[in-house]
Amino acid sequence: MLALGAFVLGTSELAVAGLLPAISADLEVSTGAAGTLVSAYAVAVALLGPVLTTMTSHLSRRQVLVGALVALAVGNGITALATYFPALLVARALTGTAAAMYAVTALTLATTLTGPERRGRAVAIVFGGITVSAVVGVPASTLLGGVFGWRAVYGALAALTMGVLMAAVRLVPEPRPEPSSSPWTQLKALAKARLLVTFAINSVVTAGHYTASTYFVALLTQRTGLSTTAASVLLLTSGVSGTVGTIVGGTAADRHTRHALLASMALLATSLSIIPLVMTSPVLTWFVALAWAAAFNAFSTAAQVNVSLQARPATDIAAAANISVFNTGIAGGSAAGGLVLHLAGFTGSTLTSAALVIAGLIAALLLRPTPERAEHSDSAP
Repeated sequence: MLALGAFVLGTSELAVAGLLPAISADLEVSTGAAGTLVSAYAVAVALLGPVLTTMTSHLSRRQVLVGALVALAVGNGITALATYFPALLVARALTGTAAAMYAVTALTLATTLTGPERRGRAVAIVFGGITVSAVVGVPASTLLGGVFGWRAVYGALAALTMGVLMAAVRLVPEPRPEPSSSPWTQLKALAKARLLVTFAINSVVTAGHYTASTYFVALLTQRTGLSTTAASVLLLTSGVSGTVGTIVGGTAADRHTRHALLASMALLATSLSIIPLVMTSPVLTWFVALAWAAAFNAFSTAAQVNVSLQARPATDIAAAANISVFNTGIAGGSAAGGLVLHLAGFTGSTLTSAALVIAGLIAALLLRPTPERAEHSDSAP
């Protein structure tokens, strides 16, 4: 159920990109102005997620989850009904805020209900919902929008969110209460030097991925000679590979989080370094793209587990902060990718991506390892 909710929020976030032309035509705004819908969502996730997580820390996680689903349903409903662009911007900001709250709470609930020895697999299941939304939800939304219009997509998402809400009320148990800590104690835990460096590493590696991946689709047909249909198949299989990477990353993180992180970063850097050399061969490009997708999704899962292990007693706020860190990396990487692509072409952008990931890998190697017993113990400092 938690993964299904993640699927809904992932589709709510990602589907808008393919619907921008229809939205701009319907509401009579430019495509550039319509693009601010993506920014409004991202800013809400990055800024409001950690704040609201702190403000709701005294409530039960089940209550927060249900409240986030209500807000997500309302946000998608307003999106479907909005007739003025400012109202649509507000709806997207509300949806982003609700999505941030849901993601943090679902991750916390999942790891609480499964126990520390299955923390990585629990995170992988929730993250898997978001990964599957990119593989299934976005193409389905584009198809539905082409047939019935963009409003039908968000009407369907609002209805699906209500279904998840009813399932959550019925199925999600109240987790055992955890020892409470003061906001000052949580802020001190969040300000630990090691955790701050970890956040920086996560942001840099994420930026590295998006510096190249943001423009990969456009370049596939140009550099490999693939048709649009063949490129779509490649992206679909990469999405499946990413889902597998999420599961493998979570399972590996349960065994040894540090090793899972380092291995996924090394594979990601290698993939980014190699892909400009093989872009003339569709088959080799496909193989490298599969490794690239699996590596980044494995990293994302292991990185979330790593943050939760380091952040006690501020795991909720740290999870929210890490989601903000990921969004910061996405925004920075996408912007940097456009600039580097203009100045140095696709090879330059992929090598820049690889350099960012290698920088994150070196920083992670320099960090003092967490003892393995403490790493997987609920009493870890």
